Amino acid sequence: MCGRYTQKLAADDLVAAMSARDETGGGVRESYNVAPTSTMPIVVAQPPAAGGEPAPTGRVLRLATWGLVPSWAKDRTIGTKMINARAETAATKPAFRAAFAARRCLVPATGFYEWFHPGGGSRRGQPFYIYPAGHPETGGIFAFAGLYEVWRKGDTPLVTFTILTTGAAEGLAFLHDRSPVILPASAWDRWIDPAADPAGLAPLLRPAPGGVLAAHPVGAAVGNVRNKGPHLIDPVDLDPPGTVAGDRPGRSVR
Repeated sequence: MCGRYTQKLAADDLVAAMSARDETGGGVRESYNVAPTSTMPIVVAQPPAAGGEPAPTGRVLRLATWGLVPSWAKDRTIGTKMINARAETAATKPAFRAAFAARRCLVPATGFYEWFHPGGGSRRGQPFYIYPAGHPETGGIFAFAGLYEVWRKGDTPLVTFTILTTGAAEGLAFLHDRSPVILPASAWDRWIDPAADPAGLAPLLRPAPGGVLAAHPVGAAVGNVRNKGPHLIDPVDLDPPGTVAGDRPGRSVR
């Protein structure tokens, strides 16, 4: 799953990394602890021009709230339950199918967090920070496959998004059996193209292969959404092996 992530690039650097035009009005903010209901940048396809002019090509950086609110929802609070969508069923689930068909987006991220639970317990566990491993297709940033919607029942239109998840990325199954879908840069334009046949996009929604991600344990402070600073991604030492019946993972994963 994906319940927390980071976006630590300034606006100009993010625009350059995503090769997108900035339509956020200066609203891009760096965050080392992005939580549901946060307003964050997403990348969408350039919409058709007005007046019947040919549609320009390219990507656009816009702001949206994390937690998808379907257009038919009576209350925006449903978005808190829609931060992730399963890639295997998003095309058919009522909450996501309309967005999957025509409103796909990229969610820029520089990393995300997951919690290790020794013995499969339900307690919060040991947080890990997962980030690009220097793969040539991702560099210092990657893009989650996302969906977005526009909810028009409030005083002003509300743009919201969700992050698609799939099976665990290679090497990360010890943390969770699911991971966010990370799209290679070569697939970015195809994913967000509203004219693309949704049925042909399934091959893109697969777990990240080995070599794309690395991970290290971090401190418990990330568990508090009020904490936002860069210290959250600093690596920490784990308890000595064998402290929890040999269940502790190593310091890093590649």
